Amino acid sequence: MRISGLPWLAPAGFFAAGWIATGAARGAVEGFFQYEEEGGGVTLTAYLGQAGRAEVPRTLGGRPVEAIGKEAFREKGAVTAVSLPASVTRIGERAFWGCDNLDTLELPPRLEVLGKEAFSYCGKLSRVEIPSGLQEIPAGAFQQCDSLYEVNLPEGIATIGKYAFANCEMLVRVRLPASLSTLGEAAFQYCGQIASLQLPAGLTRVGNYAFSHCTGLREITLGSGLTHLGTHAFLNCRKLAAVALPAGTAEIGKHVFKGCETLASVTLPSGLTRIPQHAFWGCDSLEKISLPDTITAVGEDAFRDCRRLRQVFLPRRLREIGPRAFQGCTRLLALAVPGTVEEIGEDAFAECAELKTLELPLGFLEFSPKPALAVPRGVRVVPAGKGE
Repeated sequence: MRISGLPWLAPAGFFAAGWIATGAARGAVEGFFQYEEEGGGVTLTAYLGQAGRAEVPRTLGGRPVEAIGKEAFREKGAVTAVSLPASVTRIGERAFWGCDNLDTLELPPRLEVLGKEAFSYCGKLSRVEIPSGLQEIPAGAFQQCDSLYEVNLPEGIATIGKYAFANCEMLVRVRLPASLSTLGEAAFQYCGQIASLQLPAGLTRVGNYAFSHCTGLREITLGSGLTHLGTHAFLNCRKLAAVALPAGTAEIGKHVFKGCETLASVTLPSGLTRIPQHAFWGCDSLEKISLPDTITAVGEDAFRDCRRLRQVFLPRRLREIGPRAFQGCTRLLALAVPGTVEEIGEDAFAECAELKTLELPLGFLEFSPKPALAVPRGVRVVPAGKGE
């Protein structure tokens, strides 16, 4: 601030312990640490130093340090290691956000609360031991930690929030505890080095995009308690070879296995009522699939471009086949559409070049299949139930 072209001079005592140099927040200062009293302890609100190693003292102003406040170390690029006292039980939102040279960190054993995005964009952080007192890994907690290669979550963790480990490109090993019940949206999205995962039996919901673009994922074991598999959950998991959905799975989201080009074996449970849109689009290695009797609808583009698919067993209760549901299934030899089907979308059978026999309900026949179905020329079309 300048007046009449003269430099502004701070009043005497302005930079005393009650203010930090920027004047942005009130708080006492001791050494390189700004803090505020809270209850019987203090919260560290800002680190004012530039040292490579920051050792947070056990006390400030004679009181124990119990919390690291919101954005206290944010974008401290010079910090390479942080030592926290055992008295710390809370770490605030974005507390270490953007500390891109931080590679050594030991979380205090009594930690109970970890704030959102607490360690996001800590690009050199390679390994983290999570203390047993935590119950939640919050949203974005370790997002974009490019060097993080191993995560062991202790028993007691019930929730992993959205984007918690998203874009951790070097993450290889993940251990999920039996206590886990909820896995949030995009929690492990773009973790391309994970090869194998076992989801615990208590996990009931896998969020949208949870493992999307995990291009190195080869093996997944879904826990017996799973009821909901979110949209895009395994989108573009190109090396995933087999999936067996547990008996209690009641819903799978759209695009759930789209682009899983190595997926060759799929087991679907009774209880599912719908194959959603784009569910298996581009699953090039899938040769055979049997839909359970509870399925009443196959969504648009559901099996589009499954180029090795030869056999599909449709259930007797099926009511609807969406547009382009089997388009591009170039090796599909025969398909029996049950007489219960009331709606078939446009281009449902387009580009099925090797299709020989197609059974259709009478309402879709007239003298020949309706043009909108795009049945290839030369296909033997017969009324449903007359295929033999």
